[in-house]
Formats: sequence, C-alpha cells, structure tokens
Amino acid sequence: MGRTLTGMAMAMLACAGAQAAQAPAYDRPGIGFSTSTVGKGVFAWEQGLPDGSHDRRDGVTATTWTADTLLRLGVGRTLELQLGADTWGGQRLRGAGLHARAEGGGDGSIAVKWAPALDNDTLTVAFKFGTTLPWGQAPLGGDGQVRDLGVTVAWALPADAGLALHVDRQWGDDGGGWLFSPSYGFPLGEDVAAYVEAGYGQDEQHMRAAGAGLTWMATPRLQLDASFLRGLDEETADWQGGVGLALYFD
Repeated sequence: MGRTLTGMAMAMLACAGAQAAQAPAYDRPGIGFSTSTVGKGVFAWEQGLPDGSHDRRDGVTATTWTADTLLRLGVGRTLELQLGADTWGGQRLRGAGLHARAEGGGDGSIAVKWAPALDNDTLTVAFKFGTTLPWGQAPLGGDGQVRDLGVTVAWALPADAGLALHVDRQWGDDGGGWLFSPSYGFPLGEDVAAYVEAGYGQDEQHMRAAGAGLTWMATPRLQLDASFLRGLDEETADWQGGVGLALYFD
C-alpha cells in the first residue's frame, strides 16, 4: 500500500501542468499541521526525502529514516481526507555489542481534517482526527493501532508573521499521551519563510525538543523544505528532522 501511494504521487507529478496557481498551506514541515484545507476537488502530495532521527542512549546509537508520504484530497470547501504511509524506511543500531540494520515499509494512516470558516480576519483553526493502519513489520511498523485527535489554532501577525498553537491527544494499544507545540513563522523573502517551534509531550508522546525550519516556494505549486529538532532530555531523540517537498494539483 505504501508503494502504491508513492506510485500515485509520482504519476500525479508527471501529469501536473505548468499553469501557475496559489498553493494551499501545506502540513509539512513541523510538529503540527496548518489551519487550512486544500479545497474541494484539489489534491496535494507531501513527501519526506527523507525525514529521520539520530539518538545515542546507553551506549547504543540509533539512526532511523523514512520517506513518509501524505496525500490530501479536498472533499469539501473546509474538509479533506488524508492518506499517509511510511513508504520506505530504515533503522540502524550500533554499539554495546549490537549491530543491526533493517529496511522496509512502515505503517499507514488515514485522517479527516476540518478547518471551519471563522468570521475573523486574523484567527484560524483546524481539527484532525486519524488512525494508523499498522500493516508494517517490526521494527519499522506494526506497533498496533494508534488514534489521535489534534487541533491547531493560528493568529496572523503584522509583517506576514504568524503564531500557532498545536495540541494533540493520542490513544493506542500501548497507552496514550498528549503533545503541545507552539510555533512562530516569519518571511525571509518573497518566496522563502522560516519558523521556530518547540514540542512538549507526555507518556507515549513524550517530547522535550526545540527546532526550526525553512520553506521555499520554488514554483507557485511546489514547496521545498528543511527542518530540524534538537532533543532536550534523555528520553527524546537527540536530533530529528529532514527535507521534503509538497506539491498541489487542482
């Protein structure tokens, strides 16, 4: 299924026209998601190239990466369906007498995102409810079904800057958890923007991290991105981040 999603995405890329159009707000990069949907009848493809993490704990160094795929389909003016998959990934463990490597496909996901229209020029909000599809195999997937409900609230600020607050609650076969993430975005030029963010989570979503990212609208439809997170305690991966692209088709 993960490879099928990638094949669909590549086919859409090949068929994309060169006509300029205004792209919707993409959900990558960053911890949270945007406060908009793509619009009725619009597709968006968001792809990690890849995203990953690096962590050293108890003498063992763990490096993981995944080419995660997200397809967004607008089913209404304020409603969209999201299909995701960890299309291909890998994990490498070294140290303390351990040397292991694994590669393959991970789990999938399905979600519904709703961004209600508000009678406010500066405030926007979006809700997303989803569940994982644990078709992958350990250690890259197959950890059981996880459901989550998230909300992002954003405020437009002067000079095209913006502040967003993201909260997510998760329930899974191994327990639950919650995550809170504030972020601040600002432009660096006509087509380049940056953001800083932090993440604080508990239980199964444990996180103590801070980081930043860049986005570049290479064309009116195509966004390229790079981002990182630095772990701030022993239970959070030392480094997370990656590079990716996002492209939309109307």
